Amino acid sequence: MELEYSDRNSRRSKVYIAVGIIVALLVAATVFIALQASGLTDQGETEMRQVVVAAVEIPGRKSIEEVDVVMRNVPVDPISDAALVSLDQALGRIAAVPITPGQLITPNLLASTDQGATFSILPPGEEYDDSMPDLRAVSMTVPDDRAVGGTLLPGQPVDLIATLNVTPVEDGTATPEASEEPAPSDEARPVAGPSTKTTLQRLEILVRNGSLYILRTDLATAEKITELQAAGAQFTFVLRAAEDERTAETEGSTLDRILEEFEFPAPEEAELP
Repeated sequence: MELEYSDRNSRRSKVYIAVGIIVALLVAATVFIALQASGLTDQGETEMRQVVVAAVEIPGRKSIEEVDVVMRNVPVDPISDAALVSLDQALGRIAAVPITPGQLITPNLLASTDQGATFSILPPGEEYDDSMPDLRAVSMTVPDDRAVGGTLLPGQPVDLIATLNVTPVEDGTATPEASEEPAPSDEARPVAGPSTKTTLQRLEILVRNGSLYILRTDLATAEKITELQAAGAQFTFVLRAAEDERTAETEGSTLDRILEEFEFPAPEEAELP
């Protein structure tokens, strides 16, 4: 008995192959069109330019040295257009923020706005505006033993404590002996002595050179610091947390208040045989 041959399976296979070829061509055409739209199929050379790049991690507020930066070729684009194009533009400048290796060195990453300057009056990334405070830089000397052991660094916020020798001034009124009614015996009279008060808060250190500090402040505050210096005040810096934006209220301190608060005993004349 002979079996009748059927080519139905053969025709079905040919149909599957044809459909597969058509699908593959459609996919290839779609990919080609997408590549052309993105410009990846262009045969022209990409334009390059040399810019300054961080060679190592640069901490914030650090002066940039030769070992910190290198020149690299990068494609021309809006980002690389803002980068510095020579090492001289970066050397000696202060990093306003930490810079990672391979990051392009752009002017907004530097604390100084002018080439050759080691600090900027304006905060990093901030541009001058007529509505902003009259920002100034003022210098003052604070010994290490009154500046957190000399550990303070640029960029840290500090409060300023001033100690002045205060001498009471006569107001020109009648003295108790010449007045009709004697002054109460328990009324405290001011005497000459040191007086200590937290005068200014949240001052930012721009530069430190030993015990000499340059601070960012407004013009009115710079006047007050200058007047305290002229009056012979002794200054103390106290470090505060950068996140603490509060203004602390203090009463100040004098020797009589300390004696009373801590109940220091007053020395008395000893009776010796």
